[in-house]
Amino acid sequence: MSHLMGQRWFDVLKSHNVTFMGCNPYSVEYAVQTRKLILSEKPDAICVEAPNSLREQIMDSVRRLPFHSVIIFQTSEDENGVWIVEGSDATVEAVRSGLEFNIPVWFVDPTPHRLPTLSRDVSEPFLVDAMGQKTYLEKIKSMAPDVLSKPVSSRERFIASRLRDVSQKFDNVLFVGGFPSLMNIIDLFQETQPLPLMKTGVRKALSNSLHPESLKKGFSEIPKILQIFEEQRLSGSDIRIPDRHELIVDLMASSIKYFESVSHQEVPDYVRITWAKFLRKWLVAKKRLFPDLYHLVSSARSALDEDFAYHVHEYVCDYKWANDPRDPFSTILDEESFMFQGHKITLHRKLRNFFHVPYKKYRLKAVRSSKWKDHLQKTWESADPNEVDVCSYPPEDVEIERWGESLMKHATHLIQASYSETEPFISDLGSGPDVRETLRRFYEKRIYIKSREHGGMEFGSVVVIFDEDLDGTRYPFTMTWLGEHSQESDMAFYSTSPGTELVGPGISRLEHGGFMMSYPPLRVYDIWRDPGFDFISTKHEKLLVAGIVYSEKTGIVYAARKTPEKRWKKLAQRMGKRIIYIPLGSLNPTHVRKMRSFHMLQNKGLRNVAHEYLKKF
Repeated sequence: MSHLMGQRWFDVLKSHNVTFMGCNPYSVEYAVQTRKLILSEKPDAICVEAPNSLREQIMDSVRRLPFHSVIIFQTSEDENGVWIVEGSDATVEAVRSGLEFNIPVWFVDPTPHRLPTLSRDVSEPFLVDAMGQKTYLEKIKSMAPDVLSKPVSSRERFIASRLRDVSQKFDNVLFVGGFPSLMNIIDLFQETQPLPLMKTGVRKALSNSLHPESLKKGFSEIPKILQIFEEQRLSGSDIRIPDRHELIVDLMASSIKYFESVSHQEVPDYVRITWAKFLRKWLVAKKRLFPDLYHLVSSARSALDEDFAYHVHEYVCDYKWANDPRDPFSTILDEESFMFQGHKITLHRKLRNFFHVPYKKYRLKAVRSSKWKDHLQKTWESADPNEVDVCSYPPEDVEIERWGESLMKHATHLIQASYSETEPFISDLGSGPDVRETLRRFYEKRIYIKSREHGGMEFGSVVVIFDEDLDGTRYPFTMTWLGEHSQESDMAFYSTSPGTELVGPGISRLEHGGFMMSYPPLRVYDIWRDPGFDFISTKHEKLLVAGIVYSEKTGIVYAARKTPEKRWKKLAQRMGKRIIYIPLGSLNPTHVRKMRSFHMLQNKGLRNVAHEYLKKF
């Protein structure tokens, strides 16, 4: 039979009428032990290593369990701190059970801050749970006596004094406190201790719900493991949670199934084996028995890729009782305000999973056929002039497609120029003479040649931004056009409103604020209405991200007055692509002004008469 948590709850330290329960914060093993100890011993009073100055906030947060809470406070010395209240903490479980069974709870810690725990290689929760606390501490004391023998602090004297006062009022007392101070508190408890003078108050304290995104940061117990504990606790039956080894193995197997169901990809067996082997060797190097959230997700990334690790992270952090993310009073903890053992990991989901793929229905196999061209021609000729079916003007389409091709060639030239190297001619012409460098160094009377020149890059999207229009007032109109044949690209743009400047019946002149072209055609879904792009606030950045997402080639041309932000370059890099920036000021200003204006026709039938009102291209 496999080991279950809390089987050796009775193996704890006792002194007089006080039972001492050691713990480390946010480990479900200690919460299970505390729960079983309270159910079996039925103490008359419970003392917890928690500050009396935060008693009201802690009690309110405990009543909200299994929903997470966070207490934000400011001490009398103007120090700020946070206290996460969740069910896996043994101290929280002691308070929770005290409220449930109507047992008096005493808060005996003078300091509001959570103190450092014993290092994990010394107080691994699995070992403490499997061996029993008393046996485990005796082993540590005999093998490494320096670990538990630390100088006595005023805080420990304060706790021992308060604990002795409580023990004189009740016959059976349970104390739940951290391992680092446990042995000193037991020794001090044997003798009468005067209550030290200490600053125990806080100036301000506030209890808020914890935002569900903070559960993914690894500040406390793995949410899926905590969920198992909460489900058994709410069922009212005896808590029978498998040991952490079985829980971790089950989590790894379940997260793989979750990834396969979401991404529709099968995880090969070698990935499963690599994940397990890498994790085991990493834990050995770190002198740990079991992984926390950081090690679990990081090893998943090493076993396959970031997309796999992203889904593993999403699965193991999916908590049944997560708070409402729309709650305006919820608190988000991030790496800047709260670090978890110095670890930080950033994951990026592949954008192919971010965006829906309804654009596939636009993909036509007959796009190159003569039947498709005949169909378009008949549609244009038979269109009702009074019908509203906006379209572009073909000569302008040809011109802008040519400009897109020239921008791609220009970007290719920039790449080749940045990677080319020159050297003096000695015996080999290399890739040919470098006339520019030879003329620049004419005074040396030497010929320079190109020693190395990289090939060009293939481009799948062109993004041109004339005006970022950050306030959204100058270019309010947005639209996505699909290419009408294989020589055209799909195009998304924002511009001035149609109908404002008319140059003929049903013919409106507009001005581009920016546009994106993507090749091949008939693939792009309307990016302005696609919820997958809602995380982008500005229109010019939405065009750039769309160019990255829909590009089937490695390169994306980006012509604008400002370089793209680093986050979008990083995004393209993680998708295996690269943004080539062309300063808009380096292009022909006459051509730029020409490409900035275009015309929109009321329907396709107007293409037959539009040339009478527009200048010839």
